[in-house]
Order: sequence, then structure tokens, then C-alpha cells
Amino acid sequence: MKKILLVEDDEECRKMLTCIIQHLGYEVIQSPGGLDGVARAASEHPALIFISLHFPEMRWLLEAINSLKNDPQSSDIPILVFPPWNSEKTTEAALYAGATGVLKEPFTLQSFRLALNKLAPSATESLMVRAGISILSF
Repeated sequence: MKKILLVEDDEECRKMLTCIIQHLGYEVIQSPGGLDGVARAASEHPALIFISLHFPEMRWLLEAINSLKNDPQSSDIPILVFPPWNSEKTTEAALYAGATGVLKEPFTLQSFRLALNKLAPSATESLMVRAGISILSF
């Protein structure tokens, strides 16, 4: 089972996202913040890092993303961010810092699943791709 590192400072939101991600077939590593997230990425080697950009100190979080992308142990791990209410400035800053993709709010379960499976295919999705079955539609 592939691991996803979830970096979210709000405990209730972290619990809800953890349930959803587990339901989609992934193991979840939870982190309440950027520095802890950087340390867990190095020790756990997740298939994907999913970061909330709702943190009060945005500059610190962007530095964490930059640090992850510049560390050889985590530079190849995709980073999916979700900025607060489609903030273009926040989105641009996250992508500039090294984020791989952006999941804009509000997002649906289907768009969340598609984003996760595109960046870190689950075992079921990998089998479907190898069998020539495509679930992505654009």
C-alpha cells in the first residue's frame, strides 16, 4: 500500500482527509506542520506529500516545500498542495517553491481521487493502467 504524507495543521481537517485518503486505498502518515512534515518525508519516504496551504505562516511553509525539493532524499516525491479558496498568489508561490500540482478548493471526491492517482497511483489503479484501462478523463 502506498503512503501519503498529509501535512495539515487543523486536527479536524487532518482526521477527515485521513479517512478519505485511507478509503481511496492509501496509508496515511499525518503531520501537523512543515518542519515535522520535512522530517517525516525523509524518514517515511511517502509516494506523495499532500500539503494544506492554510497555515498562518505561509513563508515558513513555502520554505518547507523548497527544502523538500532540494533534499536528495525527498526531491523526487511529488507534492500536491491545496491553497485556501483558490488564492492565485498562494498557488503561484507554492509552484515556484517546488510543488508538483495544485488541488483547488472546493474539490470533489472524484477530483481528489484523480489527483492522488495521477501523482501516486494506488495498487488498484496501477493494475488498471497495466491492463490498458484508463480511468482519467480530461
